[in-house]
Amino acid sequence: MSRLHVKHLLVGAGLASSAAAEAIRALDEAGSILMLGQEPVRPYHRPPLSKSFLRRERSRAELFARDADWFGANNVELRTGRRVAHLDVARRTASVDDGDEITYDQLLLATGAAAKHLSIPGAELQNVFYLRTLGDAEMLQNAIAKAKNEGRGRATIVGGGLLGLELASTFTNAGLAVDLIVGDEHPWQAIVGETTGRFLSRHLHSKGVNVHLGQRPLRLEGDGRVQRVVLPEGDPIGCDFAVACIGSIVPRDLLRGTPIAAEKAILTDARCRTNVDTVYAAGDCAAVFDPLFGKHRWIDHRDNALVTGRIAGTNMAGGDATYDVVNTFTSEIFDLRLTVWGSSRHIARRLLRGAATTETPEFAEIGIAADGRVAQVVAINGGKDFDGLRDLVRTRVNVDGREDALRDASVAISPPS
Repeated sequence: MSRLHVKHLLVGAGLASSAAAEAIRALDEAGSILMLGQEPVRPYHRPPLSKSFLRRERSRAELFARDADWFGANNVELRTGRRVAHLDVARRTASVDDGDEITYDQLLLATGAAAKHLSIPGAELQNVFYLRTLGDAEMLQNAIAKAKNEGRGRATIVGGGLLGLELASTFTNAGLAVDLIVGDEHPWQAIVGETTGRFLSRHLHSKGVNVHLGQRPLRLEGDGRVQRVVLPEGDPIGCDFAVACIGSIVPRDLLRGTPIAAEKAILTDARCRTNVDTVYAAGDCAAVFDPLFGKHRWIDHRDNALVTGRIAGTNMAGGDATYDVVNTFTSEIFDLRLTVWGSSRHIARRLLRGAATTETPEFAEIGIAADGRVAQVVAINGGKDFDGLRDLVRTRVNVDGREDALRDASVAISPPS
């Protein structure tokens, strides 16, 4: 066992940690930085995993957030394939699974999230996949090739959220027949209203995806590997492999025995500080206080990892940064580009700007809270209104008396007064 002291210890080696290290170095040129990551690779971008990387349009090397020599050039020590097994925040000590003990001045928790697993009979069968890491994506690449060349060319996706729809698009474009099992009344039910959800269903169907609405699998069957998915209604669905896209969870084993406050994720203030002095959190494992909505928000998307990582790193190095952005994420589903700003929680009603037609899809769904202020906007193929739609959320504008004008896509969105 060896003992080491560092000024900045970054637990997790994803985009949030990478952004934090860069922000620290901008203010602190000499302070030691150690980044520990469980995966065997340096920080990389995850969004392409379900799209361009899985389609083999982007190489493994193109995913990485930093060149391999960036870490040495910036005096950042990166250890991959290492897990912090225990934290003692009173002693400012982290115990690593290889036996090393590291003390620190400042600690960043950026451990990310993990895929939620199915808990139905047959979930342990081979060829049941999840997609969260680069390793997961590489296994899926092999499964796609094997299904096309040696199997029936069929894939089943369980889950009608963001990842499920992206994979339905990717698998279809790869030449597979796809069954998408959606447990809710329409896809993206946690994000969009019925009109946009039904539009997404129609669009998927028009591209050849078999969409099964309002069904949740009872069990998976097969001879050692999954071959059928059994639903409450209809015949079993045959497949070469299945992918479960049923959400993500924040592992909290590392928090045991510590006073670090957490609910669904680690709670931080708008400066990415936890309730424990010298301990910060960022990325998919953190629920950051968002002043725009006046509450903690868990936002497990790429842009948020970069933003919160920069904020945490800046403050760890003695700077002054707060969360003051409009959260956003994008998705690509066939020929659609969807952009989402804001929060779907507490939406009382929704209005549609433009027409949700499959022929020329370009519209926006505006979610309005009970007090009349805009809480969320979902833009389908954004278009000329892109900045104006984002600003509706940025200013939390009250739309009472303006709803007819907002519905009319021919009327420009005027700046809030």
